[in-house]
Amino acid sequence: MPRKRGNGVREPYRYTTSRGEQRWMASIDLGVSEDGKRRRKTVTAATYRACKQKLKDLTDEIRGNGAPINRHVRLGEYAHQWLTGRRNELDPNSYKLYNTIVNKHLADYSWIPIGDMVPSTIRKIIDNAKRHDRNGETTGEAGFVLKGQIRSCLNQIMQSALADRLIPSNPVLAVPAPKRKDKEMRRTAFSIPELKSMLDVASRMPVEDGAIWWWRLLTGMRQGEIIGALWEDYNSKAHTYTVNWQAQPLPRIHGCGPKSGGEWPCGYSSARNCPEAVWRVPAGFAMREMSRGLALTRPKSQTGRVVPVVPPLRMVMDRYRAATRDRPNPYGLIFRRPDGSPIKPHEDSVAFHDLMRQAGIDPSTHTGHETRHSVVTLLAAQGVDFQLIKEIVGHSSDAMVEHYRHADDAERLKAMETLDESLGLSEITARKRGVTPLS
Repeated sequence: MPRKRGNGVREPYRYTTSRGEQRWMASIDLGVSEDGKRRRKTVTAATYRACKQKLKDLTDEIRGNGAPINRHVRLGEYAHQWLTGRRNELDPNSYKLYNTIVNKHLADYSWIPIGDMVPSTIRKIIDNAKRHDRNGETTGEAGFVLKGQIRSCLNQIMQSALADRLIPSNPVLAVPAPKRKDKEMRRTAFSIPELKSMLDVASRMPVEDGAIWWWRLLTGMRQGEIIGALWEDYNSKAHTYTVNWQAQPLPRIHGCGPKSGGEWPCGYSSARNCPEAVWRVPAGFAMREMSRGLALTRPKSQTGRVVPVVPPLRMVMDRYRAATRDRPNPYGLIFRRPDGSPIKPHEDSVAFHDLMRQAGIDPSTHTGHETRHSVVTLLAAQGVDFQLIKEIVGHSSDAMVEHYRHADDAERLKAMETLDESLGLSEITARKRGVTPLS
Protein backbone atom coordinates (compact mmCIF):
# COMPACT_ATOMS: atom_id res chain seq x y z
CA MET A 1 0.00 0.00 0.00
CA PRO A 2 1.58 3.31 -1.02
CA ARG A 3 2.17 5.90 1.66
CA LYS A 4 -0.05 9.02 1.38
CA ARG A 5 0.88 12.35 2.89
CA GLY A 6 -1.70 14.66 4.41
CA ASN A 7 -1.46 16.93 1.35
CA GLY A 8 -2.77 14.23 -1.00
CA VAL A 9 0.62 13.10 -2.34
CA ARG A 10 1.10 9.33 -2.77
CA GLU A 11 4.79 8.44 -2.50
CA PRO A 12 6.39 6.24 -5.19
CA TYR A 13 5.47 2.59 -4.98
CA ARG A 14 6.29 -0.40 -7.11
CA TYR A 15 3.70 -2.00 -9.41
CA THR A 16 3.64 -4.60 -12.18
CA THR A 17 2.51 -3.68 -15.69
CA SER A 18 0.33 -5.87 -17.90
CA ARG A 19 3.53 -7.03 -19.61
CA GLY A 20 4.99 -8.15 -16.30
CA GLU A 21 7.44 -5.23 -16.02
CA GLN A 22 8.31 -3.73 -12.62
CA ARG A 23 7.85 0.09 -12.54
CA TRP A 24 7.31 2.85 -10.01
CA MET A 25 4.24 5.09 -9.67
CA ALA A 26 3.33 8.18 -7.63
CA SER A 27 0.34 10.52 -7.70
CA ILE A 28 -1.10 13.75 -6.35
CA ASP A 29 -4.75 14.22 -5.42
CA LEU A 30 -6.18 17.26 -7.24
CA GLY A 31 -9.54 17.38 -5.50
CA VAL A 32 -13.01 16.90 -6.96
CA SER A 33 -14.07 17.78 -10.52
CA GLU A 34 -17.29 19.59 -11.44
CA ASP A 35 -19.06 16.26 -11.93
CA GLY A 36 -18.09 15.10 -8.43
CA LYS A 37 -15.30 12.69 -9.43
CA ARG A 38 -11.91 12.59 -7.75
CA ARG A 39 -9.10 14.07 -9.84
CA ARG A 40 -5.60 12.65 -9.63
CA LYS A 41 -2.36 13.27 -11.56
CA THR A 42 -0.08 10.26 -11.87
CA VAL A 43 3.59 9.90 -12.85
CA THR A 44 5.51 6.69 -13.58
CA ALA A 45 9.16 5.75 -14.08
CA ALA A 46 11.41 2.74 -14.37
CA THR A 47 13.24 3.48 -11.08
CA TYR A 48 12.35 4.84 -7.68
CA ARG A 49 14.75 7.78 -8.05
CA ALA A 50 13.31 8.80 -11.46
CA CYS A 51 9.75 8.53 -10.16
CA LYS A 52 10.66 10.60 -7.10
CA GLN A 53 12.11 13.33 -9.36
CA LYS A 54 8.99 13.36 -11.54
CA LEU A 55 6.85 13.68 -8.42
CA LYS A 56 8.97 16.64 -7.26
CA ASP A 57 8.69 18.31 -10.69
CA LEU A 58 4.93 17.82 -10.67
CA THR A 59 4.66 19.25 -7.15
CA ASP A 60 6.69 22.32 -8.15
CA GLU A 61 4.54 22.76 -11.26
CA ILE A 62 1.33 22.69 -9.25
CA ARG A 63 2.79 25.03 -6.65
CA GLY A 64 3.78 27.55 -9.33
CA ASN A 65 0.77 27.21 -11.62
CA GLY A 66 -2.02 26.18 -9.28
CA ALA A 67 -2.59 23.05 -11.39
CA PRO A 68 -0.51 20.64 -13.47
CA ILE A 69 0.24 21.76 -17.03
CA ASN A 70 -1.79 19.81 -19.56
CA ARG A 71 0.63 18.56 -22.18
CA HIS A 72 -1.96 16.49 -24.00
CA VAL A 73 -3.73 19.52 -25.53
CA ARG A 74 -2.00 20.58 -28.72
CA LEU A 75 -1.83 24.03 -30.29
CA GLY A 76 -3.92 23.15 -33.34
CA GLU A 77 -6.69 21.56 -31.30
CA TYR A 78 -6.87 24.42 -28.82
CA ALA A 79 -6.60 27.15 -31.47
CA HIS A 80 -9.62 25.75 -33.34
CA GLN A 81 -11.51 25.48 -30.06
CA TRP A 82 -10.66 29.11 -29.28
CA LEU A 83 -11.70 30.26 -32.76
CA THR A 84 -15.03 28.45 -32.53
CA GLY A 85 -15.71 30.13 -29.20
CA ARG A 86 -14.97 33.58 -30.64
CA ARG A 87 -17.09 33.08 -33.77
CA ASN A 88 -20.12 34.93 -32.44
CA GLU A 89 -18.03 37.74 -30.94
CA LEU A 90 -15.71 38.75 -33.78
CA ASP A 91 -16.69 40.99 -36.67
CA PRO A 92 -16.56 39.18 -40.05
CA ASN A 93 -13.19 40.59 -41.15
CA SER A 94 -11.50 39.72 -37.85
CA TYR A 95 -12.93 36.20 -37.93
CA LYS A 96 -11.72 35.74 -41.51
CA LEU A 97 -8.23 36.93 -40.54
CA TYR A 98 -7.96 34.70 -37.47
CA ASN A 99 -9.38 31.74 -39.39
CA THR A 100 -6.60 32.17 -41.98
CA ILE A 101 -3.95 32.46 -39.28
CA VAL A 102 -5.13 29.37 -37.41
CA ASN A 103 -5.61 27.19 -40.50
CA LYS A 104 -2.65 28.37 -42.56
CA HIS A 105 0.05 30.09 -40.52
CA LEU A 106 -0.22 27.86 -37.43
CA ALA A 107 -0.86 24.62 -39.33
CA ASP A 108 2.80 23.51 -39.32
CA TYR A 109 2.92 23.90 -35.53
CA SER A 110 -0.45 22.37 -34.67
CA TRP A 111 1.20 19.24 -33.24
CA ILE A 112 3.06 21.11 -30.48
CA PRO A 113 1.59 20.60 -26.97
CA ILE A 114 0.35 23.99 -25.84
CA GLY A 115 2.07 23.48 -22.50
CA ASP A 116 5.42 23.27 -24.30
CA MET A 117 5.05 26.62 -26.06
CA VAL A 118 7.85 28.98 -25.01
CA PRO A 119 8.95 32.43 -26.30
CA SER A 120 11.40 30.86 -28.77
CA THR A 121 8.52 28.83 -30.27
CA ILE A 122 6.45 31.98 -30.72
CA ARG A 123 9.40 33.81 -32.26
CA LYS A 124 9.98 30.94 -34.69
CA ILE A 125 6.32 30.96 -35.82
CA ILE A 126 6.40 34.72 -36.43
CA ASP A 127 9.84 34.83 -38.09
CA ASN A 128 9.00 31.98 -40.49
CA ALA A 129 5.55 33.29 -41.47
CA LYS A 130 4.90 33.45 -45.22
CA ARG A 131 2.64 35.53 -47.43
CA HIS A 132 0.07 33.71 -49.60
CA ASP A 133 -2.00 34.64 -52.63
CA ARG A 134 -5.72 33.98 -53.08
CA ASN A 135 -4.97 30.44 -54.26
CA GLY A 136 -3.03 29.65 -51.11
CA GLU A 137 0.35 29.68 -52.87
CA THR A 138 3.35 31.09 -50.99
CA THR A 139 4.50 34.41 -52.46
CA GLY A 140 7.29 35.33 -50.06
CA GLU A 141 8.00 36.38 -46.49
CA ALA A 142 5.13 37.84 -44.50
CA GLY A 143 5.27 41.59 -43.97
CA PHE A 144 5.47 43.19 -40.56
CA VAL A 145 1.70 43.88 -40.53
CA LEU A 146 0.82 40.22 -41.06
CA LYS A 147 3.45 39.13 -38.54
CA GLY A 148 1.94 41.53 -36.04
CA GLN A 149 -1.51 40.05 -36.69
CA ILE A 150 -0.15 36.52 -36.15
CA ARG A 151 1.41 37.63 -32.87
CA SER A 152 -1.86 39.24 -31.78
CA CYS A 153 -3.81 36.06 -32.58
CA LEU A 154 -1.30 33.89 -30.72
CA ASN A 155 -1.44 36.24 -27.76
CA GLN A 156 -5.22 35.87 -27.52
CA ILE A 157 -4.98 32.08 -27.84
CA MET A 158 -2.36 31.88 -25.11
CA GLN A 159 -4.26 34.24 -22.82
CA SER A 160 -7.26 31.94 -23.18
CA ALA A 161 -5.08 28.90 -22.42
CA LEU A 162 -3.72 30.72 -19.37
CA ALA A 163 -7.25 31.40 -18.16
CA ASP A 164 -8.04 27.70 -18.67
CA ARG A 165 -4.95 26.90 -16.55
CA LEU A 166 -3.35 24.92 -19.36
CA ILE A 167 -0.12 26.95 -19.18
CA PRO A 168 1.69 28.70 -16.29
CA SER A 169 2.31 31.93 -18.24
CA ASN A 170 1.75 33.54 -21.64
CA PRO A 171 4.93 33.06 -23.73
CA VAL A 172 3.84 35.67 -26.31
CA LEU A 173 4.35 38.50 -23.81
CA ALA A 174 8.11 37.91 -23.90
CA VAL A 175 8.21 38.36 -27.69
CA PRO A 176 8.23 42.01 -28.91
CA ALA A 177 5.79 43.02 -31.63
CA PRO A 178 7.35 42.94 -35.13
CA LYS A 179 8.71 46.26 -36.38
CA ARG A 180 8.60 47.67 -39.89
CA LYS A 181 11.76 47.15 -41.91
CA ASP A 182 13.26 49.92 -44.02
CA LYS A 183 12.53 48.07 -47.26
CA GLU A 184 8.84 48.02 -46.36
CA MET A 185 8.68 51.82 -46.00
CA ARG A 186 9.06 52.66 -49.69
CA ARG A 187 5.42 53.57 -50.20
CA THR A 188 4.56 57.10 -49.18
CA ALA A 189 2.03 59.85 -49.71
CA PHE A 190 1.31 61.21 -53.18
CA SER A 191 3.23 64.35 -54.02
CA ILE A 192 1.42 67.61 -54.79
CA PRO A 193 2.23 67.33 -58.53
CA GLU A 194 0.83 63.78 -58.55
CA LEU A 195 -2.37 64.88 -56.80
CA LYS A 196 -2.77 67.78 -59.22
CA SER A 197 -2.27 65.46 -62.17
CA MET A 198 -4.94 63.04 -60.95
CA LEU A 199 -7.38 65.85 -60.25
CA ASP A 200 -6.74 67.22 -63.72
CA VAL A 201 -7.43 63.82 -65.32
CA ALA A 202 -10.59 63.42 -63.24
CA SER A 203 -11.76 66.90 -64.27
CA ARG A 204 -11.69 65.81 -67.93
CA MET A 205 -13.93 62.81 -67.29
CA PRO A 206 -17.73 62.89 -67.38
CA VAL A 207 -18.81 64.03 -63.92
CA GLU A 208 -20.47 60.63 -63.33
CA ASP A 209 -17.00 59.02 -63.50
CA GLY A 210 -14.70 61.74 -62.19
CA ALA A 211 -16.51 62.89 -59.05
CA ILE A 212 -15.51 59.84 -57.01
CA TRP A 213 -11.83 60.65 -57.55
CA TRP A 214 -12.25 64.24 -56.43
CA TRP A 215 -14.02 62.90 -53.35
CA ARG A 216 -11.23 60.43 -52.59
CA LEU A 217 -8.40 62.89 -53.11
CA LEU A 218 -9.99 65.70 -51.11
CA THR A 219 -11.60 63.97 -48.12
CA GLY A 220 -9.00 61.49 -46.87
CA MET A 221 -11.71 58.87 -46.41
CA ARG A 222 -11.09 55.14 -46.56
CA GLN A 223 -12.09 53.08 -49.59
CA GLY A 224 -14.96 51.33 -47.82
CA GLU A 225 -16.23 54.65 -46.48
CA ILE A 226 -16.24 56.12 -49.99
CA ILE A 227 -18.02 53.31 -51.82
CA GLY A 228 -20.41 53.09 -48.87
CA ALA A 229 -21.08 56.83 -48.65
CA LEU A 230 -24.78 57.73 -48.41
CA TRP A 231 -26.61 60.84 -49.55
CA GLU A 232 -28.46 60.90 -46.22
CA ASP A 233 -25.14 61.65 -44.50
CA TYR A 234 -24.17 64.45 -46.91
CA ASN A 235 -25.15 67.88 -45.61
CA SER A 236 -25.11 70.26 -48.57
CA LYS A 237 -26.02 73.23 -46.35
CA ALA A 238 -23.33 72.72 -43.71
CA HIS A 239 -20.92 71.46 -46.40
CA THR A 240 -19.99 68.37 -44.43
CA TYR A 241 -20.19 64.61 -44.71
CA THR A 242 -20.75 62.45 -41.63
CA VAL A 243 -19.06 59.03 -41.80
CA ASN A 244 -21.63 56.61 -40.40
CA TRP A 245 -21.20 53.60 -42.71
CA GLN A 246 -18.74 51.75 -44.89
CA ALA A 247 -19.31 49.18 -47.65
CA GLN A 248 -17.81 45.84 -46.75
CA PRO A 249 -17.89 42.35 -48.32
CA LEU A 250 -19.30 39.93 -45.73
CA PRO A 251 -19.17 36.13 -45.77
CA ARG A 252 -22.34 34.10 -46.17
CA ILE A 253 -23.06 30.55 -45.04
CA HIS A 254 -25.57 27.99 -46.22
CA GLY A 255 -29.03 28.43 -44.72
CA CYS A 256 -30.63 25.52 -46.56
CA GLY A 257 -29.92 22.96 -43.85
CA PRO A 258 -27.21 20.45 -42.93
CA LYS A 259 -25.27 18.49 -45.54
CA SER A 260 -26.61 15.14 -46.65
CA GLY A 261 -24.29 12.71 -48.39
CA GLY A 262 -21.62 15.38 -48.61
CA GLU A 263 -23.89 17.86 -50.43
CA TRP A 264 -25.96 20.86 -49.38
CA PRO A 265 -29.76 20.61 -49.85
CA CYS A 266 -29.69 23.58 -52.26
CA GLY A 267 -27.37 21.67 -54.61
CA TYR A 268 -24.68 24.39 -54.64
CA SER A 269 -21.25 23.96 -53.12
CA SER A 270 -20.74 27.70 -52.56
CA ALA A 271 -22.90 29.56 -50.03
CA ARG A 272 -22.93 32.54 -52.40
CA ASN A 273 -25.34 30.66 -54.68
CA CYS A 274 -27.54 29.22 -51.92
CA PRO A 275 -31.06 30.70 -52.19
CA GLU A 276 -31.34 30.64 -48.38
CA ALA A 277 -27.82 31.86 -47.58
CA VAL A 278 -27.43 33.94 -44.41
CA TRP A 279 -24.77 36.44 -43.37
CA ARG A 280 -22.11 35.07 -41.02
CA VAL A 281 -22.01 37.91 -38.51
CA PRO A 282 -22.09 38.02 -34.70
CA ALA A 283 -25.32 38.72 -32.85
CA GLY A 284 -26.19 42.41 -32.74
CA PHE A 285 -23.85 43.28 -35.62
CA ALA A 286 -24.99 46.61 -37.15
CA MET A 287 -25.40 46.26 -40.90
CA ARG A 288 -27.58 47.08 -43.89
CA GLU A 289 -27.80 44.42 -46.57
CA MET A 290 -26.95 45.27 -50.17
CA SER A 291 -26.43 43.22 -53.32
CA ARG A 292 -23.24 41.69 -54.77
CA GLY A 293 -22.15 40.24 -51.41
CA LEU A 294 -21.74 43.69 -49.87
CA ALA A 295 -23.31 45.27 -46.82
CA LEU A 296 -23.11 48.61 -45.05
CA THR A 297 -21.35 48.24 -41.71
CA ARG A 298 -20.05 50.65 -39.10
CA PRO A 299 -16.71 52.30 -40.02
CA LYS A 300 -13.32 51.37 -38.63
CA SER A 301 -13.02 54.62 -36.73
CA GLN A 302 -15.72 56.15 -34.59
CA THR A 303 -19.18 56.52 -36.14
CA GLY A 304 -20.18 60.12 -36.75
CA ARG A 305 -16.81 61.48 -37.88
CA VAL A 306 -17.41 64.78 -39.68
CA VAL A 307 -15.50 65.49 -42.89
CA PRO A 308 -15.73 69.01 -44.37
CA VAL A 309 -16.44 69.39 -48.10
CA VAL A 310 -14.31 72.17 -49.58
CA PRO A 311 -15.92 74.58 -52.11
CA PRO A 312 -14.40 73.08 -55.31
CA LEU A 313 -15.50 69.58 -54.28
CA ARG A 314 -18.89 70.96 -53.31
CA MET A 315 -19.34 72.30 -56.87
CA VAL A 316 -18.38 68.93 -58.35
CA MET A 317 -20.82 67.08 -56.08
CA ASP A 318 -23.68 69.42 -57.03
CA ARG A 319 -23.11 68.65 -60.68
CA TYR A 320 -22.64 64.94 -59.99
CA ARG A 321 -25.89 64.76 -58.05
CA ALA A 322 -27.79 66.39 -60.88
CA ALA A 323 -26.17 64.14 -63.50
CA THR A 324 -27.00 60.91 -61.62
CA ARG A 325 -30.44 61.91 -60.39
CA ASP A 326 -32.18 59.42 -62.72
CA ARG A 327 -29.90 56.50 -61.86
CA PRO A 328 -31.47 53.72 -59.76
CA ASN A 329 -30.43 54.02 -56.12
CA PRO A 330 -32.04 51.34 -53.93
CA TYR A 331 -29.47 51.77 -51.13
CA GLY A 332 -29.10 55.56 -51.11
CA LEU A 333 -25.44 55.38 -52.17
CA ILE A 334 -23.61 58.44 -53.44
CA PHE A 335 -21.27 56.46 -55.69
CA ARG A 336 -22.76 53.44 -57.42
CA ARG A 337 -22.86 51.52 -60.67
CA PRO A 338 -25.25 52.64 -63.45
CA ASP A 339 -27.76 49.97 -62.36
CA GLY A 340 -27.71 51.28 -58.76
CA SER A 341 -25.74 48.36 -57.32
CA PRO A 342 -22.74 49.00 -55.05
CA ILE A 343 -19.17 49.18 -56.32
CA LYS A 344 -16.96 46.31 -55.15
CA PRO A 345 -13.63 47.19 -53.49
CA HIS A 346 -11.69 45.36 -56.21
CA GLU A 347 -13.49 47.28 -58.96
CA ASP A 348 -12.69 50.56 -57.21
CA SER A 349 -9.01 49.61 -56.90
CA VAL A 350 -8.77 48.67 -60.58
CA ALA A 351 -10.38 51.97 -61.60
CA PHE A 352 -8.02 53.96 -59.34
CA HIS A 353 -5.03 52.21 -60.90
CA ASP A 354 -6.34 53.29 -64.30
CA LEU A 355 -6.63 56.89 -63.03
CA MET A 356 -3.00 56.77 -61.89
CA ARG A 357 -1.85 55.46 -65.25
CA GLN A 358 -3.71 58.24 -67.06
CA ALA A 359 -2.04 60.73 -64.72
CA GLY A 360 1.40 59.35 -65.53
CA ILE A 361 1.84 57.59 -62.17
CA ASP A 362 3.11 54.03 -61.90
CA PRO A 363 0.39 52.10 -59.96
CA SER A 364 3.05 49.80 -58.49
CA THR A 365 4.50 52.72 -56.52
CA HIS A 366 1.28 53.71 -54.73
CA THR A 367 -1.94 52.32 -53.31
CA GLY A 368 -5.33 54.00 -53.12
CA HIS A 369 -5.08 54.08 -49.34
CA GLU A 370 -2.17 56.51 -49.62
CA THR A 371 -4.57 59.31 -50.56
CA ARG A 372 -5.35 59.40 -46.83
CA HIS A 373 -1.67 59.95 -46.04
CA SER A 374 -1.56 62.66 -48.69
CA VAL A 375 -4.40 64.61 -47.08
CA VAL A 376 -2.73 64.31 -43.67
CA THR A 377 0.61 65.45 -45.11
CA LEU A 378 -0.91 68.47 -46.85
CA LEU A 379 -2.89 69.55 -43.81
CA ALA A 380 0.14 69.17 -41.53
CA ALA A 381 2.28 71.14 -43.99
CA GLN A 382 -0.23 73.98 -43.76
CA GLY A 383 0.14 74.05 -39.97
CA VAL A 384 -3.24 72.50 -39.17
CA ASP A 385 -3.46 71.23 -35.58
CA PHE A 386 -2.69 67.51 -35.42
CA GLN A 387 -5.68 66.73 -33.25
CA LEU A 388 -7.91 68.43 -35.80
CA ILE A 389 -6.35 66.37 -38.59
CA LYS A 390 -7.08 63.21 -36.63
CA GLU A 391 -10.73 64.23 -36.28
CA ILE A 392 -11.08 64.88 -40.00
CA VAL A 393 -9.49 61.68 -41.32
CA GLY A 394 -10.38 59.41 -38.40
CA HIS A 395 -6.74 58.55 -37.73
CA SER A 396 -5.28 57.65 -34.33
CA SER A 397 -1.78 56.78 -33.19
CA ASP A 398 -0.66 55.32 -29.86
CA ALA A 399 2.66 57.06 -30.38
CA MET A 400 0.96 60.47 -30.32
CA VAL A 401 -0.38 61.27 -26.87
CA GLU A 402 -2.10 64.62 -26.90
CA HIS A 403 -5.13 66.17 -25.30
CA TYR A 404 -8.13 65.25 -27.46
CA ARG A 405 -10.41 68.13 -28.28
CA HIS A 406 -13.50 68.49 -30.49
CA ALA A 407 -13.60 71.09 -33.27
CA ASP A 408 -16.76 72.63 -34.63
CA ASP A 409 -17.77 72.41 -38.31
CA ALA A 410 -16.49 75.90 -39.12
CA GLU A 411 -13.02 75.09 -37.82
CA ARG A 412 -12.94 71.79 -39.69
CA LEU A 413 -13.95 73.53 -42.93
CA LYS A 414 -11.27 76.19 -42.46
CA ALA A 415 -8.69 73.44 -42.03
CA MET A 416 -9.78 71.56 -45.15
CA GLU A 417 -9.81 74.75 -47.25
CA THR A 418 -6.02 74.73 -47.01
CA LEU A 419 -6.17 71.88 -49.55
CA ASP A 420 -7.62 74.34 -52.06
CA GLU A 421 -4.69 76.65 -51.46
CA SER A 422 -2.10 73.87 -51.76
CA LEU A 423 -3.49 72.24 -54.89
CA GLY A 424 -4.98 75.22 -56.69
CA LEU A 425 -8.35 73.47 -57.00
CA SER A 426 -10.16 76.57 -58.18
CA GLU A 427 -7.72 76.87 -61.07
CA ILE A 428 -8.25 73.23 -62.08
CA THR A 429 -12.03 73.46 -61.97
CA ALA A 430 -12.05 76.69 -63.97
CA ARG A 431 -9.54 75.56 -66.59
CA LYS A 432 -10.83 74.96 -70.11
CA ARG A 433 -8.94 72.57 -72.34
CA GLY A 434 -11.25 72.11 -75.26
CA VAL A 435 -13.91 70.32 -73.18
CA THR A 436 -15.91 71.36 -70.16
CA PRO A 437 -14.26 69.74 -67.11
CA LEU A 438 -16.42 67.13 -65.36
CA SER A 439 -19.32 67.75 -67.72
